[in-house]
Amino acid sequence: MATAPTWQAAVAGQPPRAAHVDQLLGPHATTVLYLGTQTDGQTTSAAGTVSTNGTWLAQQITTAAGQTAIGSVSLALTSTTTTGASLAPTTVSLYANAGGAPTGGPLISVTYTAEYAYQASSGGVSTTRIRIPMPVSGLTPSTTYWLVAAAAGTAGNNYVWNKSNQVAGASTSPDGVTWTAQAYGLVYTVNDQTAAGNIRTTWADGGARWAMYTYNASGLVTGYFEYTAGQTAAGYVQSSRTFTYSGNALASIA
Repeated sequence: MATAPTWQAAVAGQPPRAAHVDQLLGPHATTVLYLGTQTDGQTTSAAGTVSTNGTWLAQQITTAAGQTAIGSVSLALTSTTTTGASLAPTTVSLYANAGGAPTGGPLISVTYTAEYAYQASSGGVSTTRIRIPMPVSGLTPSTTYWLVAAAAGTAGNNYVWNKSNQVAGASTSPDGVTWTAQAYGLVYTVNDQTAAGNIRTTWADGGARWAMYTYNASGLVTGYFEYTAGQTAAGYVQSSRTFTYSGNALASIA
């Protein structure tokens, strides 16, 4: 959790939204997403990571034949920093492709916090893939896009993205504009919006609030992570819960 959550003031003529001080006084536009079907990915890790300290990181992806939407992605993007007081959030965004590099503005952006990167990776294990919501539609099938993590942090507190066993696919940039192709790939998966299985994430008010669920082999919830934006970048709330069971009976929530 950020050290001092700061809620945005209510806006005249606007319905309550996540991050507003009056957020509980009305409904919120929410998208419910399931795990979906994996349509792209590189999941075999190689030695080495790349840091967001002063560097934007990008991984090329390709939509499947007939695929026009993404529901979620998972990235081996982790951190050993435990709090936003030491490491500000980064954003993970989807960009179009031009000339083999990200181009234009983001098609969707997700706020990604130090707390989530640490907790969801069991303490910063760099090879762990962490799932994040990315509900975007209107994409072109069989087309290249880019997943981009914005530069964030310092030499001592940053996010790292684990390399895959591929010899291409990643690019880096000092400013998010000028990109250099690298001789490695990064670990990721892409899932579509197929509505099957358990609910994996909810996406409210354009990403001002999102939640992620994890499950065990029996389909029982084992983890819950929730992000809510604040008035400032540092004023967010990130919370998590861990569920344990005795057989199929809930034993504890921590």
